[in-house]
Amino acid sequence: MKKKNNLSNYKGSLKSLAFKPRNSLGRRYYDDSDLLYITLDPFLRDREKIRLGKHYRRLDDKTQVFPPGTHSNTRNRLIHTNDVVNLDAMYANVLGLNEYLAESIGYGHDIGHTPFGHLGETLISELSGKKFAHSIMSVIVAQKIERKGKGLNLTYETLEGILNHSRGNSEMKINSNISEEATLCMYCDKIAYTFSDLNDTLKVGFLKEESLPKIALFFGKDQRERIANVSFELIKESSEEGRVSFSKSETAQKFVELKSWMYENVYFKLDKPEYKKQIKKEMIKIISFINKKFDEQIDPYLAICCMTDSEVHDFYNDIVNRNTNNINYGFWEIIKNFNGKKIDIFNPDLQKSDFKKKFL
Repeated sequence: MKKKNNLSNYKGSLKSLAFKPRNSLGRRYYDDSDLLYITLDPFLRDREKIRLGKHYRRLDDKTQVFPPGTHSNTRNRLIHTNDVVNLDAMYANVLGLNEYLAESIGYGHDIGHTPFGHLGETLISELSGKKFAHSIMSVIVAQKIERKGKGLNLTYETLEGILNHSRGNSEMKINSNISEEATLCMYCDKIAYTFSDLNDTLKVGFLKEESLPKIALFFGKDQRERIANVSFELIKESSEEGRVSFSKSETAQKFVELKSWMYENVYFKLDKPEYKKQIKKEMIKIISFINKKFDEQIDPYLAICCMTDSEVHDFYNDIVNRNTNNINYGFWEIIKNFNGKKIDIFNPDLQKSDFKKKFL
């Protein structure tokens, strides 16, 4: 798939669709502590609030595909997030969309992700008996958990983009009710993780170059070339369609094939039964301990969502070794604010009526 990718022909092609800050529904409330940011674009303010928040930093110790420590050059959840933002900013810049809004959605899209990547998400669903979604949890973190429960007080548009970024193995359908920048982040997330995760499987030896399907080689010989070619096709198609789009070209259709191949041959086969069994065992022990210690006044699933990979392991070992006086954990600093306060981790609680235009 060799071609000269010249983006200059598409510069600013969607400028008229860029979300304008003056059209924002605003924030939930006025906050004196926001005075530091008061002169900034509202979406730049969102971006910096997320980047300075605890949960963004804590992504450094959360699995993307392979647990931290598997290989020094594989990605964790924080690196994945930064990869998404990098694509968001580049595409928005070329197309003429709102870069700050695109970046704020990108930085926030995974702040509610569980430890252990999608295995953690699956286990919380299994143990709680309710369908857990990290996209919902990311909105909950932003609105109800950061800043000792006060929340980051983000704009509605950033939260809406975070809520609507995930598709899993489903078709990448466009939601016509959200901003172009939110749609852009949805695509950037898929492009970033598909090619980066493929690259990481090769680094750790889970896959071999000779075992890659022909569909992967269609995009180029390495990750850099693959992302460059897909990026060009997304920008080209979006310009021609008059909105963010990546579904009609041959490249887009083959990308869907590759993404599906990754789910079937990597994501669904990655977690070995004994590893899943151990993580489930640790989570069950932690859930039982938290229920007893706090008399069920703190949701143990909320606590686990706020933990990093290493905190789950270390806290489990402390419980087993009866060393539960050790409270020097980052997640304790977060969940101690919610003793007796109920937070539904399955409900994003995102209603337009709660946002006031005057609070920009």
